[in-house]
Amino acid sequence: ADGEAAAAAAAAGRLGCYFCNDVVAPVDSTRDRTLDQQCTVTRPGLSMVASALAVEMLVSVAHHPLGHGAAADLPAGEASTPLGLLPHQIRGFLPTFRTELLCGQSFSCCVACSQRAVSHYREGGFEFLLRAFREPGFLEEFSGLRQLQEQALAALETWGGDEEGGGDDF
Repeated sequence: ADGEAAAAAAAAGRLGCYFCNDVVAPVDSTRDRTLDQQCTVTRPGLSMVASALAVEMLVSVAHHPLGHGAAADLPAGEASTPLGLLPHQIRGFLPTFRTELLCGQSFSCCVACSQRAVSHYREGGFEFLLRAFREPGFLEEFSGLRQLQEQALAALETWGGDEEGGGDDF
């Protein structure tokens, strides 16, 4: 029991992965979309930009005294490495040619790094991956995302049912 409490406490302060910011499971981002709506994989010039940023982040982590356990620097804060800031995430916006440094915490229903996802992968190995690839909705079901989505819809319906007037006021 103490081990579970310690793991939960560690996860509470843990930085999130790329998928922690989503409340839907990943899907094929190229199917039935126009070129400008597709994932950045289809933007050929971005691969070099993304790889250069990834290398710089890796080198910054390697030079940080805490290594991969380092906390993320905030954009307005002081740099924690000799090479400058150590961001958690860098999100790019090609239409405006700008980037934002973001910091996000881990999500208990994450389909990639939550305790449930990691334990399912450790137990099932490649079979777990095959099931995730072949069964739409599997990731949302095992991770708890489906239940979270259903609770959110129920809350919206409850909230929307009490509405009086035209809906312009919040």
